[in-house]
Amino acid sequence: MTQPFTLIGLDIEGDWNRPLIENAAAVSGCGCIFARSTPSGDGVGANTANVSSELLAALQGYRTVIACEPTRRSVSIYDFPAPRSKTAVIVGNERTGIPRKIMNQADVLACVPMANGRLSSVNVAVAASIVLYALTRDLGRKHKRRAGLSQANVDVLVHAPADPHEIGSLLRSVYAFGWRRVFIHDPNGVWFSEDPQIVLASRAAARRANNMLAVLPADELIPTHYDAVLACDGQSQGTALSRLQIPECHRLLLVIGPSTREMNSWTTATRVMVDLEDRSVSARSRHFGSILLSMISQMIAP
Repeated sequence: MTQPFTLIGLDIEGDWNRPLIENAAAVSGCGCIFARSTPSGDGVGANTANVSSELLAALQGYRTVIACEPTRRSVSIYDFPAPRSKTAVIVGNERTGIPRKIMNQADVLACVPMANGRLSSVNVAVAASIVLYALTRDLGRKHKRRAGLSQANVDVLVHAPADPHEIGSLLRSVYAFGWRRVFIHDPNGVWFSEDPQIVLASRAAARRANNMLAVLPADELIPTHYDAVLACDGQSQGTALSRLQIPECHRLLLVIGPSTREMNSWTTATRVMVDLEDRSVSARSRHFGSILLSMISQMIAP
């Protein structure tokens, strides 16, 4: 089924960001276009009365325009009922955001709720993937099921990451959604590495200057501390995240990445599927991992 949502990447910088944003749209079955907010030469994200004809053309035919930007007026994407009509979803430049002129013209300001702290944002493509997941699954109309767990009793293990940029962006999300430590099983050497290029890439993606997350090797994790495990490997198997109920437990472990027999033998593990719209498109690990973390953070107490 064709989704009524189209993602508009506004004033996006960096050739690396565009395919990430396109992937975020594709896995939710949504279209994706890019535009500039101001006429050429006015500067990226300039707060000006002029709006580019490119953006005006991109917005033609949409009944609703949602600007994704954290402001005091923004509504949580988990509290916002998805429009039934053709809708444009705008994400902006990572540094400057969406210009005020555009926000003032939008029908809705929406945001992904995050924990307070020094790092209160995720990668723009990650934000887009979460927003589109919430809209396509209409999570704003669904009853929120709270588990009797606090975030202090939920740990995160990233298992066998394969790319330094992906693990760095995912760790940025881990911290932004309120966790203060994470365990990594790193057989591919994309985080615990002595290669300066890998170290630079992974730390830059994690925004390590402002990210105070304690990153621990998986050897320090004690499996017997957990009486429930939720494992998500990005494949189309398991309980759909949009219908997930966290099991009754005292301590929970979230595992993001390829599963193993050893992992599943720790205790009764529940496989979780981030039920994306287009299963023929492989979601980036930063996308399905961040969607999982964002959803779980909404289901437990801070």
